[in-house]
Amino acid sequence: METIYKKLAEHLNKLPIPFPSTDTGVELKILEQWFTLQEANIALNMKGYPEPVSKIAKRLDMTENELAPVLMEMSKKGLLFRISKNGPLYAIVPLAEGMWEFHVNSINKKNIANLHEYIDFFMENSWYSTQTTQHRVIPISKSISTDMEIYSYDQAEEIIKSQSIISVADCICRKEHEMIGQGCTHPKEVCMAFGTGAHYYIENGLGREVIQKEALEILNMAMDAGLVLQPGNGQKVWSMCMCCSCACYLLKSLRKMDAPAKVVHTNFFAKIDGDNCTICGACEEICPMDAITIEDTAKILPERCIGCGVCTGACEFDAISVHQKQKNNQYLPPKDMVHMQMEIAKERGLM
Repeated sequence: METIYKKLAEHLNKLPIPFPSTDTGVELKILEQWFTLQEANIALNMKGYPEPVSKIAKRLDMTENELAPVLMEMSKKGLLFRISKNGPLYAIVPLAEGMWEFHVNSINKKNIANLHEYIDFFMENSWYSTQTTQHRVIPISKSISTDMEIYSYDQAEEIIKSQSIISVADCICRKEHEMIGQGCTHPKEVCMAFGTGAHYYIENGLGREVIQKEALEILNMAMDAGLVLQPGNGQKVWSMCMCCSCACYLLKSLRKMDAPAKVVHTNFFAKIDGDNCTICGACEEICPMDAITIEDTAKILPERCIGCGVCTGACEFDAISVHQKQKNNQYLPPKDMVHMQMEIAKERGLM
């Protein structure tokens, strides 16, 4: 007999960002831990785009007064996304970006065990299963030369300066690793959300509001710490993660690939100046993709370089520089999150 959680998993798999099924059924255990039977039934009757309570209630044959407090509580638990402006409006969300990150304050070791069992499979069969992915990689500012003509969506400082509301929250990846005794020394409170996402984080107590000045200070701290900047994959940016390869599941999955540069969305790559290189090995040690080897000089493996520029921050001898790809090879991000999801849906054959 098909359980309601199996039906919910199949329903979530119809979203643009898939929720693939495993042979072990560990993905069902995740849903069972997070959703009550009532909540699972409600989620089964919801869409992946924001809707008012009245529309959802009609499908469930419930009154708005009955359903409204339940939806509010589900959104506070991180099971649904809520837009308060002109609302409230509610939508189901994928595992990532979505429910997983929304559980940043309520994750526990049992959740972590199931997520860790599922995450590699999810990354391979969901996040990186389509040509279009949810994040891009942009270089740290130190690596950007003044003669580059760079779009604002490829510059972290400009992304932040264009926002009217910003939230910052703990990195779910580093928090999980810390809880199971595998933490690292990288700063944790660095994950930013903008716009409606920031409102959701602030209203739910998942993150705190920061002004642009503090957001830029956090960005500088993250860059100094050698973190990789990964904004949402759009010209209008809704989030920005600052990631380390010791905890970030996105980077870990990329690192396992033979040619990460062919998978990640980036418009940049690094070059070594052999005349300045002292073969100190600092760049090789810090590179999140194992894209640098040391021989008679440091050498970049182009199929592995994702253009993050972290190596330039570690080099004290100006031996590494970041360059833009040729115009005809540059990646043009989708307009915004909606268009990104539409691209992914098309690639999955859902549209």
